This record gives sequence, structure tokens and C-alpha cells, in this order.
Amino acid sequence: MADLNTWLSAALTNGDTCLDGFEGQKGKPVKLLQDRVLKVTYITSNALALVNKLATTGLGSLPNL
Repeated sequence: MADLNTWLSAALTNGDTCLDGFEGQKGKPVKLLQDRVLKVTYITSNALALVNKLATTGLGSLPNL
């Protein structure tokens, strides 16, 4: 669980670093890239929250499928 948490946290940092590289840039391709990185950041953030919740509650909190 700790490795997954670290990996997701690093992915969030990399997204921020990527966007920092395009700061001040204009144009449709840059805007499209920024929008996509922000969407991935949102999904990654949600995944990190789920992993943290699972780490604190354990697998017993998952419903039987």
C-alpha cells in the first residue's frame, strides 16, 4: 500500500511539474495539453484518496462482489 501511495503521489507531482513547464505559453495545443493533464491529475487524486481510505480501513471495508 505504501508503494502505491508513493507512486500516486509522484504522479501528482509530475503533473504539476509538467504544467509548470508550460506556464506563460499560449495556443490551442498548449491549452489542450493543460486540460488533459488537469483531468489526469483529478483522476490520480481520486485514486490516491481511495488508496489512503483502503489503507486505513483494510480490505474488510470492501463489499463482496
